[in-house]
Amino acid sequence: MDAALAGILGAVVGACGGAVAAGITGFLARSQTKLQLAAQERQAERQIRADLATQLREPRRQAYATYAAEVSARLEALWWVSDAMSSAPPRREVALERLRGIDLTSSTAYEQVILEGPEEVALAAADLAAALAEMTHIAVSWLQDEAGVQPEERDFADELRRAHDAANSARRNFRLIAMDTVRADGRHPESEQAQLRTTAIGAWRQREPGS
Repeated sequence: MDAALAGILGAVVGACGGAVAAGITGFLARSQTKLQLAAQERQAERQIRADLATQLREPRRQAYATYAAEVSARLEALWWVSDAMSSAPPRREVALERLRGIDLTSSTAYEQVILEGPEEVALAAADLAAALAEMTHIAVSWLQDEAGVQPEERDFADELRRAHDAANSARRNFRLIAMDTVRADGRHPESEQAQLRTTAIGAWRQREPGS
């Protein structure tokens, strides 16, 4: 091989090597750019979900807290009815005064919780509302019985005590689910969390005595 041909081949090889090196460098740069873009997209998605969770969390927190406070006040009033009616002689006027202090027909706080959701919190709130309604019904029946409206003999004190225990249990369930919901950070689908929580609560209820 003469010197001229060797020079030409050397130039070709050098050019090819440079092109290959440039191609590899470009490929690596594009790959790095894609990885960076993918990471930025994931970060943006996480931020959007976190912002959405925050936007949902605050009104829900307020709705849950308002309803929980209303429930606590109502439970206290109904327990005062039990205490007043259990005394000898029964303090019927005191019991009536306590009942007048609570709304026995509707609850704006309850409706707000139902609207805010999610489903498992709404279910827990409905269970709690039903327990309160049962306890209220027993208290009112006890007062009517003292007025001679219901002549049949019933152990209202025991009925109200058991209804109070059931209402307290329902309130505990509501608080636990509400706390779990407001602490959610949006990293997992809410429906999946709801299913897990609802399943756990259902299993717990089945283990309760008398359930």
